[in-house]
Amino acid sequence: MKTLLKIGAIVVLLIVVALVVISSSLSSIIKAGVETVGPKITGTTMKLDGMDLSLFSGKGRLKGLVVGNPPGFQAASAFKLADAKVKVDLKTALSDKLVIEEVLIDGPEITYEAGPSGSNISKIQESVATFGKSVAPKEGAESKSQKKDPTQKKIQINEFILKNGKVTMRASMLKGQPLTIPLPDIHLRDMGKESGGVTVQKAAAEVFGAINKSVVQAVASSGKLLEKGIGAAGEVAKGLGSETGKAGSKAVEGIQGLFK
Repeated sequence: MKTLLKIGAIVVLLIVVALVVISSSLSSIIKAGVETVGPKITGTTMKLDGMDLSLFSGKGRLKGLVVGNPPGFQAASAFKLADAKVKVDLKTALSDKLVIEEVLIDGPEITYEAGPSGSNISKIQESVATFGKSVAPKEGAESKSQKKDPTQKKIQINEFILKNGKVTMRASMLKGQPLTIPLPDIHLRDMGKESGGVTVQKAAAEVFGAINKSVVQAVASSGKLLEKGIGAAGEVAKGLGSETGKAGSKAVEGIQGLFK
């Protein structure tokens, strides 16, 4: 009996060790995937310091995610996320649709650079949209390469929360003095739930669209622009108007109203 108990204990220990090793390997794979596939989607550099994922709870943590700026912009990065939490439904890991129960981003730092043809955030949005069109399956049967493409994996995000963010605005008319303003919280629910899941790029497009809209709202409602003068507001307003349609137009009107 004692021998059987010892054997049982060894087996359990080996299973635990195997799960830890698999979890560590999976975390490394995710990190490599983010740094390899991410730039193809955003058109920028992307770096992830580390990823911890538990195969027991499905909870993960992304540490030190930095999304670079598109070409032509001066700041070193567009996004900095010191810490982000993820909860995955592990039962769906091998299914056609991966269910992510929650993504929680707390305290992101976003750099917004306005320019004549739009902002750095709008350029990232354009890259996401362009990538989505380039990998979208054509009518009819998908090719084998498309089926193997990880960006074609369907996902469902039940909750996406971004809170306590801040935006640092940079524009030439600010004369080298960046303006930092709080970012309105973002809460998206049931992404891909009704449609049977969405591709990674479609989810990214929705997230970046929400971030862009939140940035526009922050700029439009910020009374701090009064301290920077009409010239600075005019350039920022121009950048906003070129990228966000109706939302941008409302933002421009709001900023112009501050200076009438």
